[in-house]
Amino acid sequence: MSYRSRAGKRRTDGIRGLASVLFISLLASSGSQCGCRPSTQPEPRVLFSVEYTDKANPLDYLPLAVGNRWTCRSTRREGVEPSIMIIGAEWTTEHVITGECDIPEGKVFLGDSITRDVRYESPADCDVRVLDCLKTIPYRGPAAFDAKSYLIAGNYVFAPFDQSWDAAAQGLSAQYRDDLPSATPVFFFPLGVARVWSSRLSEERDYQAGLLAMAGKGLAPNPSTYYWMVEGREDVLVPYSKVQNAMKLMYTANCGSSMVWFKEGLGVVKAQFIHGGSFWEEQTELIDFTAARTTK
Repeated sequence: MSYRSRAGKRRTDGIRGLASVLFISLLASSGSQCGCRPSTQPEPRVLFSVEYTDKANPLDYLPLAVGNRWTCRSTRREGVEPSIMIIGAEWTTEHVITGECDIPEGKVFLGDSITRDVRYESPADCDVRVLDCLKTIPYRGPAAFDAKSYLIAGNYVFAPFDQSWDAAAQGLSAQYRDDLPSATPVFFFPLGVARVWSSRLSEERDYQAGLLAMAGKGLAPNPSTYYWMVEGREDVLVPYSKVQNAMKLMYTANCGSSMVWFKEGLGVVKAQFIHGGSFWEEQTELIDFTAARTTK
C-alpha cells in the first residue's frame, strides 16, 4: 500500500489540529526517531484523502445496484428556540436506484425518490402565513442521505443535484463539470483511511499550506470547517435495526453541523443536521432497505 506520508512510529487519538498530525506524519515518513516506543504493528495514517494513492472501489462499501431501495423517515423542527417551536414536520421518503451510466468522469447511478406521509405540527397561534411559507420548503433529508443520484469518481462519491445531470445528453451538465474540482464529495473510500476530506482544491491548498507551516513558513490551516471528518465507529439504533459498528462522520460549516452514520453494505443509516444560527434541526433515520433481486 503506497502513501505520500506515513506515521508508523506514532499514533494519535483523533485529529488535534493539522499541525500536530501532519508533523507526526512527516516525522515518521522521514525515518526520524521521535523518542516514542514503536508500535508492534505500525499503521500508516493519512490526513487528507489526496494523500492516499491506492485505488478503492466505492461499490464495495456503498450498495448502489439498480433496484436497491431505501425507505427513511425524516423530521424537522424550526423555531426561535426549542421551547418556542414555530413548526414541525415529518415525512417518509422512498429512494430507489433506477439506472447507471458510464461517463468520462466516472460512473453515475441515477435514482428517484417519492415523498409521502407528510405531517405538520404547529402552535395554535402560529401565523398562517409563516406556516404556509414553511410548507413550500422541499422536504428533503440531509444531503448525504437524500441524494437521488451518485457519481463514482475514483475513490470519491459525489451527490450531484438534479440539475447537474443532462438526461438528453446522458452526461453531467457543463456547469457541474466545471464545478466538480470545487465540489465536496459525500464520501471517500475506504472510510477511515483518510481522516478528513473536502474538495480537491481545498485539500491541495491546505495540504501544501501545512507543508509550508512545518517548514516555518506561515500558519497551519485548520481543516475543521467545510471538511468531512471521520470520528470513529459506534452502534446506532434506528427503526431498521440496531446497526453495529457504524462509521460516524462529521461535517461542520458556518451554517451548522451535520452528522452521518454509515454502514458498509447498507449505506447511510442515520443523519442529523443542526443549524448554527437559529433553532433548526433535521434528522433522518433508515426504516427499511431492500436489495434488488439478482437473476443468474
